[in-house]
Amino acid sequence: MKSSKLQRVQVIFREVLDDERLTITGDFSQNDSSDWDSVATVQIVLATEREFGVRLPTELVAQLKDVGQLLSALPD
Repeated sequence: MKSSKLQRVQVIFREVLDDERLTITGDFSQNDSSDWDSVATVQIVLATEREFGVRLPTELVAQLKDVGQLLSALPD
């Protein structure tokens, strides 16, 4: 069973990448989706910050390459 945090992030990725059937894991990266570009990264980060009520560090945003990095920055 997926964690609640991963499920919430998956909803964000589905909306931003416009793919309702998308299934993500911690290893899901920009290489796995041609739609995950720099604009999508900003949208993902902003939506994630709203969803979790957090502010992600700029360093993370600049280097974000996979879902695992994003999940590790979120509170439990």
